[in-house]
Amino acid sequence: MTSIESDRPGPDGGGLPDPGVLGTVGEFVGALRALKAVESLSLRELQRRTGLPRTTIAHALNDERPSLPPWDRVQALLRAFGIRGDALARWKDAWTRIRLDSARNAGGGGEPEPEAGERPAEPPEGEVRQAGAAATEAAAVPRARFRPGRRALMHGSLMGVGALLGAVAVFGLVGSAGGSPGGSPGGGNPVEAETCPPAAASQSAAPGLPTSADPRLPAAGGAAARRVQARPAWVGRPASDAQILSDTDVDLPVTSPVTGGDALIVSVMLTSTCPGPVTVTDTQGDRFRVAGEVTDTRRHRTLLLAGFRVHALTTADSIRVVHPGASKYHIAVDEFRGVGTVVARAEAHGEAGGTAFTTSHSKVECAAGDLVVAAVGTNSGTAPVYSAEWSALPVLRLSSYRLSGAYRVAPANPSCAATGTTTAQWGAVVAAFR
Repeated sequence: MTSIESDRPGPDGGGLPDPGVLGTVGEFVGALRALKAVESLSLRELQRRTGLPRTTIAHALNDERPSLPPWDRVQALLRAFGIRGDALARWKDAWTRIRLDSARNAGGGGEPEPEAGERPAEPPEGEVRQAGAAATEAAAVPRARFRPGRRALMHGSLMGVGALLGAVAVFGLVGSAGGSPGGSPGGGNPVEAETCPPAAASQSAAPGLPTSADPRLPAAGGAAARRVQARPAWVGRPASDAQILSDTDVDLPVTSPVTGGDALIVSVMLTSTCPGPVTVTDTQGDRFRVAGEVTDTRRHRTLLLAGFRVHALTTADSIRVVHPGASKYHIAVDEFRGVGTVVARAEAHGEAGGTAFTTSHSKVECAAGDLVVAAVGTNSGTAPVYSAEWSALPVLRLSSYRLSGAYRVAPANPSCAATGTTTAQWGAVVAAFR
């Protein structure tokens, strides 16, 4: 990315970036980041000034994004930075020029698609509920189905639509073989139209693998080792979000500090999604592995990912999730103490119209004292209610979709299946940690 010098003369002769000399998406986003640095504004303060969710602001300021943010978001940020009048008009001119250039370079002949802000928003019918200090209002984000840079790909993909439909059908069959009871599809909301590109790698990282070697990981001895040997316990939820958004990467601000040496378990629900890997990283270099996943017959995907002995995180850090295309996402990050590896997992899914969910069709080999974590993604119907031995985690809800998590410490002679009641279409993942 081309860096922006903060002392580049502005239109008023000051030290702000000059939008008239910006020529690429990277330079434009870099200039926005420079303005944020000059004003010394946190994401929390920008949220207050703009009314945008912090995740949306992080998306707009992501220096690796391939396309410009929609103008309505850029305008809100510029006003928060104190840009007004003629200066704001010059930024709009630069945004329009770069957007046209990007469309031409992508093979669009200079006619860019309508920006996301020009489409009707798809507001959530329900509210997103988040835990503790992480709770923020969930604004509906306009959906941009394809970025300008994807136009050439889509023109080429139309020639192979038959093959794509076949691939989607195969993926649906694979998703239905997740240890679920039989039943015909029915109920719930229809799957949103989503064209999946041919997937070079249709699987996530192998479940249950240990974290990659990192010389900065805390040593196995000392305080970190004592935490792993202690009785497992839930500490809190340092990050979460749910959005109607077509982007494939999410930057979640850490809203409460994470203690070094603890584990972070990430629950993800992707609706109407495409095959492909899901990866989680954080700004301290910690890496996460898939602990379990399931995809139902409507291509709604639920996953658990885990990072063990993570570095200490502060509210200056963030957690990044990269995923295949999806119509919506729900992501919850929970901090646990006293675990250092995943030992077993199970998954299942079922259609709407039933009365219960369960992963008991696949036995989970767990032992007394293991931490067992479950995630259930549902569409329509009643909210999942776990059986009494489970402690429910805060629910993320967006429209008719819910991501419901829970945990328990396995007793003697344990049965580690996740069970409960719901009338919704559901996909459930459970994993045991020790």
